[in-house]
Amino acid sequence: MNEIFLNLIQKNEEHIEHKKFQIILDKKLRDQLFSFATTISADEDKIKDLMRFGVRKALRLKHNDIIIIKKEQIFIKIFNKSKIKKVPKEEENTIANRFNGIEEDELDDFYDEYFSKEESREFFQIIVKEFVERYFIEEKIDNNIYENNVFPLLQNIIIEQLIFEFDDSDEFFKGFSGYIFRIHFTEVFEYIADFILNEIAFSSDYMIDFLKYYSLDIVIVNGEKYRVPSLETKDGLKWNVISMLSIAKIYTRTKKLLKKLDKEIHLLDDKIVDLFINEISPVEYNNQYLKEKQKLDEDLSIERRRLDESLDMLQIVKEENDKVSLTKDIKKIKKDFHIVRRSLELLGQKEVNRSDLDKYVRYERELDYMLREQKAEEKILSQNETSFLLIKKSIVKALISKKQRV
Repeated sequence: MNEIFLNLIQKNEEHIEHKKFQIILDKKLRDQLFSFATTISADEDKIKDLMRFGVRKALRLKHNDIIIIKKEQIFIKIFNKSKIKKVPKEEENTIANRFNGIEEDELDDFYDEYFSKEESREFFQIIVKEFVERYFIEEKIDNNIYENNVFPLLQNIIIEQLIFEFDDSDEFFKGFSGYIFRIHFTEVFEYIADFILNEIAFSSDYMIDFLKYYSLDIVIVNGEKYRVPSLETKDGLKWNVISMLSIAKIYTRTKKLLKKLDKEIHLLDDKIVDLFINEISPVEYNNQYLKEKQKLDEDLSIERRRLDESLDMLQIVKEENDKVSLTKDIKKIKKDFHIVRRSLELLGQKEVNRSDLDKYVRYERELDYMLREQKAEEKILSQNETSFLLIKKSIVKALISKKQRV
């Protein structure tokens, strides 16, 4: 297997770009390596592991060099040991070692190169989801465990996810995890606050009790008094769980209903558009059809009357020349009559299906009702949004704080 990866890479040197501390394999070579890996396994994660293993062996990369597989390219970051400073043992748990000794400009470069705004957002949503499921849903940790462990627990999950998503480089990712956690610190706790608010909106006893802790003001632990972080805005407004519950329920359920309404409106819009004929609604098309039919009916009546009058006249005239001339006119009138009648027959084939017309009218009524409902719910959301956001900010502030000894 290694030989095949090696041959693929050696035969495609023109598809490899070497930079300082970086190697890039372009899409063509990336796809060839991917195609070969799929002959060994169908599992997506296993395929990436095979590709990393093959590229690492073929390019003789060190253990700490990082291989990042994306849809368009494969990036290889050469681990630059000169960018790591030795931290004395006595400073290992201090700010001096906050990025595992890796210089910040090295972490800046990696972040700018491999993390787009959208990728960062998705990455930290995964981190928070994992944290919430592991420690809130499964373990149901108490406030004391949360306060004492939340930062290292989150950072460990970040390291796990970086290794899972990118490559097995503990030394680098231990430093990088602290770096990106610092950048997205507030964002992470905003996601956690979103989860808590959603849970209390649907009456989770565990999360309600978890929040009640922040209303205790003073707690005694091992005979010592501590002041608990409060659910307080920067203007000094304090929230209690009861007042938060009402707003959270209204806001969260309204937002959920609006999301459902928005989906239903889009689906109904698609159904309505599917009924359009020549890019106009069935009602407009039917109006055009009826006008055209009325015009042709009138034209047919005119031609029929002309024909009847000419036939009557033919019975009366005596002169042969008049008869010949009138016969020609009758022949032309008959031709015009048949043209109009044929036009009516063809138009009849274009008549709107009554079922489609009824559907369109029904869909339009439903859409009008949904839009009015959407407007009403948006008003409710708007009325509660300021309070909801203030509550969320106060929860974020409490989540990143710890009780202080009095």
